[in-house]
Amino acid sequence: MNLLYLAKPRFGGWISFTAHLALKQKWKLFRLTKTVESTERDFGYGVKYQNTNIDNLPKSILITAIDKNFYKYLDKIPDKSYIVIHDPTELRKELIPHLKRFKIITIRKTVQDLLKNKYNLDSLFLLHPFYPYNRGCTADLKVDTVSISRIDYDKYTHILIEANNILKSNEQKTVKIYGKKNDLYVYRKLGDSLDPYYNGSFRRGFDELNKILNPARFVVDLSAIKDDGSGSQYTFLEAIYSKCVLIINKAWTDNLESDFINGVNCYTVKDAEELAELLAAKHDLPQMRINAQKILLPHLNINWQNFLYINNI
Repeated sequence: MNLLYLAKPRFGGWISFTAHLALKQKWKLFRLTKTVESTERDFGYGVKYQNTNIDNLPKSILITAIDKNFYKYLDKIPDKSYIVIHDPTELRKELIPHLKRFKIITIRKTVQDLLKNKYNLDSLFLLHPFYPYNRGCTADLKVDTVSISRIDYDKYTHILIEANNILKSNEQKTVKIYGKKNDLYVYRKLGDSLDPYYNGSFRRGFDELNKILNPARFVVDLSAIKDDGSGSQYTFLEAIYSKCVLIINKAWTDNLESDFINGVNCYTVKDAEELAELLAAKHDLPQMRINAQKILLPHLNINWQNFLYINNI
C-alpha cells in the first residue's frame, strides 16, 4: 500500500494520522506536485515522503487526507482507491460526488453514520492507528495542565483563556497553551487575550511532544464538531500515552456511546467555570490513568493491512 497526502496543511490531525499510519504499517508516503522527485523530504515525526505528479502515481493508493485544493485531481486517481474521511468538516458538496468512486474509510463511528444516513455512502470504520514512539525519560510533574491542540474555533481555545482568567490568582493551575494558530480565529475571537498563556507552536516530532507532555498532569482538548464526537483523536491518544489525564468537552460525549467516561478515564467540562473549578481542585489520578490505558490499547494493536485484506475493500 502507498499513502498519498493530498492537502496543504503541515500540522494537526491529518499530519498525525498520516505519520502514525506510515510508521506503524511501514507504508511509503507520497505528496502530489508538478514534478517527480527521487529524493525524499521530511514530513515530520520521523516520516519521509516523496513528491510525484498525477501522471506517475504509485499503485495501490490510500489517500490519508484531502483538501479542496486537490479535488481537481480526483478524477485521475484510479477507481476503488482508498480514501480516509476524518470528520464532517471535510464533506464539502464538491467532494461528495467523487466519493462514490472510492473505498471510504472512517476513523470515528459518528462519521461513518453520517456518511450512510445523509449521503447513502458505505464506509469501513477502523480505529486510529497509534505508533508506540519512544516516550523519552519520565519527567517530574512540574506543569499542571497543557493544551496542544490547534488554536481554532472547533477547539474552543477561548474557554481555556476564560478559565485561566478565573485562575489568575493561582498561576500554577492555569493551562499552558501550545499549538498552531488560526490567525482569523485569533483576530476575531481572542485578540490579545491569548498572549499571557501562549507558549508557541511546536515542531512536528515526538521529541517535541515529549517535552510538553511528560512534565504535565492534565491535557485539555475541548474539541467539538457538529455531527461528530464520541471517538478518539490524536491529542486524546497522545495524552493517554504520556500518562496525562485527559480533559475534554462534554459536547464530545453527550448523547453518544463513548469510551470516554467522566470521572472514570477522563474529565468532561462544558464551560470555563467548570474547567477552572476542576483545575483548582485536588485529584487522585493513578486509577484514572490506568483506566485510560484501556482506550489506547486497541489503537496500539490495530493492523490496518489485516483489516483491509479481511474486508476485501
